[in-house]
Amino acid sequence: MSKRIEWVLLALILAVGARLRFSHLDLLEFQGDEAYAANLALDFVKHGKLPTAGLMSSVGVTNPPLFIYLLIPMFAINSSPVFVSGCIALLGLSAVAMTWHIGRKYYGTMAGLVAAAFFAVSPWAVIYSRKIWAQDFVPVFATATIWAVHAVVFGKKPKAVFWCVLLPLCVVQIHFSGLALTAAVMAILAWLRPKMDWRFAVAGLAAVTVVMLPYLQLQNATGWADFKQARQAMGGNQQWEQLNGVTTHPITGYRLPSREYLSYALAIMNAGRIEDVLGIAAGKEFDRANVWAAHGRKYFESPADWILLAQRVAFVAALVWLTVLAVKSRMRSAEAILVLWLVVPVAVFFVTGLWTYLTYFAILFPVHFLACGAATQNIKKPVVVLAVAGVLAAANVWYMLDYYRFVGASGGAQGTFGTALGHKIEAAKFLAERGGVKLRADSDAQLAGKPNVQSPALVELNHEGKPELPQLEWPWLITQQPVGAGELGTVVLLDGNRAAAMPAQKPDTNFGPIKLYFVKQ
Repeated sequence: MSKRIEWVLLALILAVGARLRFSHLDLLEFQGDEAYAANLALDFVKHGKLPTAGLMSSVGVTNPPLFIYLLIPMFAINSSPVFVSGCIALLGLSAVAMTWHIGRKYYGTMAGLVAAAFFAVSPWAVIYSRKIWAQDFVPVFATATIWAVHAVVFGKKPKAVFWCVLLPLCVVQIHFSGLALTAAVMAILAWLRPKMDWRFAVAGLAAVTVVMLPYLQLQNATGWADFKQARQAMGGNQQWEQLNGVTTHPITGYRLPSREYLSYALAIMNAGRIEDVLGIAAGKEFDRANVWAAHGRKYFESPADWILLAQRVAFVAALVWLTVLAVKSRMRSAEAILVLWLVVPVAVFFVTGLWTYLTYFAILFPVHFLACGAATQNIKKPVVVLAVAGVLAAANVWYMLDYYRFVGASGGAQGTFGTALGHKIEAAKFLAERGGVKLRADSDAQLAGKPNVQSPALVELNHEGKPELPQLEWPWLITQQPVGAGELGTVVLLDGNRAAAMPAQKPDTNFGPIKLYFVKQ
């Protein structure tokens, strides 16, 4: 392949990847976690208050604040959640370019292009590179980590061990699934025993410790409560009420934890287990209480789904072939890195017995794509490779466009997606303009952890149709708008992608699936 053709194909791959990531920004997810992270970042930008902890993890352990630190420069430029999400999407696109470089340098030209193409269009890779959430930073860090490992082992760069130490431990600070990634890096380096400059390894450890100091000081002040909680979560000690065959909550649509590690490891390659984000909207089999269909809504379907399933089957075949090659080389070849990158994290989850979510497996990126690319290097007819890869990539794009059409028509989904950011911003503008000083004061108080529970200006109906204080995204979005001169009294907010029961009364205003009811006092 000539370099001109290669560069043209790479430009096309990055253009398609950019289109999928930067389009439909009004359909971004924005809920409590995103609002909490945004509030912490803006608190530093406006008041210089450095956070000592990040978001709460699914196992009840507070994460270190590195995720917030990464957000601070973005919010310092522009506090718009759409702008910040665009910055995160740019990082996700850079991971695609890095994957091309890794594949090209260590496996071959075709490997680099195939890997980059699959990474650029993978639905989960796109979804996990757009919103203000810790896991959306994981793919770019994981990709940089696998690049550093290749550089040390096969690039003969002993000083790159600095990044082999620093990067996976940074992932740990972003999300605790990074511990499994760190185990994979350690296993690869221990088995392949490349020449390493230990001074740089120590420097990497020192650098990551400095970043973690505020969190360590917090833990020391709280008696290391989070570390004790994390130890309790290991060994299968978490208690979850599980129903056979149920992967999402039948009313809320929220994902339920699982120990189906292999299923998750394969699903995250493209669009497997889309119910993890679309919840009960993903299909009738997930909507056992008939919540979604009761509102006359259609379930998500994409004809491309079976092609993506075939792609996952192809990946398994590629992994088996790479394992054979690695074993023949006594696990001393580049293919050994790809095999261990997938096997070790899955083994860590098995051994710890941890209840996991699909998001935990973002640490595997970009191994699926590199494995597929590396396997194509032995195919003698590049035209065939490009044709098959093109069909599979097109199917991923097809699926992603169907996904955007679905959440656009529904304004989101009753699952972890919730209602799209665009509708929430419009409703927040309306509320801020007419809510006056009292609504702003209530919003500020809730963000400060001192909510007005006696006579709140805004309440929200939960999944059971009961009024409660609004989810955190509402006070945050309201405070980003100018204070209005009006006075609404009490407003009841009903989010059609959150509440299971929809009141029959005609609303005074309608922002997509969001309805506002004004209570006269």
